[in-house]
Amino acid sequence: MRVTLVRSATEAEGAFAAIERLFHSTFGYRPDKIAWSRFYFVNPYGDAIVALGWNGDQLVGHHALVPHILTDGSGKVYRYHLAMSLMVHPDYRGFPAFHRLVSATTEAARAEGTPFILGFPNKNSHALFQRAFGWKTLIETELYNWRPATPIGSPHSIVALPYLRLTDEAGPPCDATYRQWRSLACPYYAELVNGRLAVIYKIERDDTLTVLDVLTACPEESANDLGMLLTYTGMRQVRLTGVHARMIGLNPAMMERHTDYRLRMCSAPLSDHPPPMRFSLLLSDVF
Repeated sequence: MRVTLVRSATEAEGAFAAIERLFHSTFGYRPDKIAWSRFYFVNPYGDAIVALGWNGDQLVGHHALVPHILTDGSGKVYRYHLAMSLMVHPDYRGFPAFHRLVSATTEAARAEGTPFILGFPNKNSHALFQRAFGWKTLIETELYNWRPATPIGSPHSIVALPYLRLTDEAGPPCDATYRQWRSLACPYYAELVNGRLAVIYKIERDDTLTVLDVLTACPEESANDLGMLLTYTGMRQVRLTGVHARMIGLNPAMMERHTDYRLRMCSAPLSDHPPPMRFSLLLSDVF
C-alpha cells in the first residue's frame, strides 16, 4: 500500500470521489462533500492531515487528524489534533495497513509540534492504537437511551446559553468561531432548563435528543428537567453516556443500553500529555 498525505482543500477536492467510495464501502454511507471539506480544510485552527492509502489507482485506506484547541477558565490555549475516520477497505484490512496510515499522520503531527492527539477509537482499533502507538484510555463509557415512564409537561423556562461549555475546566473554546464551525453539519443547542439543568445537545434524525454535555444544580430534578426538554423539542428519547448520567444523578441501571456500543476517549502524547479536561462529546468525532 502506497500512502500519500493530503494537506490542502485543492488536493482533497481531487481525491474526494475516491474517498466517498471508500466511506461507502467501509461505513455504508457517503459523506457530504461540502461539510467534509469545510470541517477538514476550512477550519479556523488549521488544515487537516489526511493519509490516503492506495493500491494502484484504488483508494483502500484513510486516516485524518484535524486540528483543534482546548481552552480553560483562565484563557490558556492547548493545541491538539483529533483523530478521525480511520478506515480500510474490507479486502485490505490488517495490521500493516492500519500501522502505515496511522504512522503517516502521527509523524506529520509530531513534525508540526502537536503536543498530543485525542481520539475515540472503536472496539476494533482500540487495542491496536494502545499497543502500536501508546494511546491511553482516559474515559470508557456506555451509551444509554432514556425516556420518562409517563409523559411530562413543558419546561417552566428555557434560556439559551451563550457558550458550548459548562465549566471552567479545559474544554471546547468559549467563542462564536468554534460554535459556528463545530455546528455546521448538525446544529448544537446550549440551554438552561428550568433555571437548573444546563445541557448541550443535538437533534438526531431518529427523533433522539443526544446529550453532549450536562450539568445541574438539582440532581433530584434531573429526570423531570430532561423529560420536559423532550416535550419541548418533540423528541422521542434522550441518548447520553453513562458518565453524563451519573454527573446529574441518573442511574444508568434504570436505562436502556444503546446496543453494545462503548465510547472510548483516548490520548496519544507526542510531546506532552493533555490537561485535565471536562468530558464532553463536543470533543468527539461522533456528530
